Amino acid sequence: MILRSIEAIKGTDREVFAKNRNWVSRRLLLKKDGLGFSFHETIVFAGTETHIWYKHHLEAVYCVEGEGEVETIADGKTYKIIPGTMYALNNHDEHYLRAQEDMRLLCVFNPAVTGKEVHLEDGSYPAAD
Repeated sequence: MILRSIEAIKGTDREVFAKNRNWVSRRLLLKKDGLGFSFHETIVFAGTETHIWYKHHLEAVYCVEGEGEVETIADGKTYKIIPGTMYALNNHDEHYLRAQEDMRLLCVFNPAVTGKEVHLEDGSYPAAD
């Protein structure tokens, strides 16, 4: 059994801030937990835009709080994100994530991340081991 709380993660190496301070991700489950996926709570801060392209990972995101949008770069489509909305980057979609308000997102990654990844110049995480 694994039991973790966001409060216990704050201030540890499982709490990761973007280099540009656009978001903070609290990693509840990581690769080392052995479940085959990772699970995070991510807060994307109001007024930010983040370029993301998970070339080596699939991600599903569920919005719990706040408001924003995702713009897929390949086709220029924009999708409104509000509480109760889920989006899945099932085609390794390169996109912009914009927050009009602070957004609290629950995110699942496959393959699982280690927790040490940082976004590369192109918006991706390195390939999994």
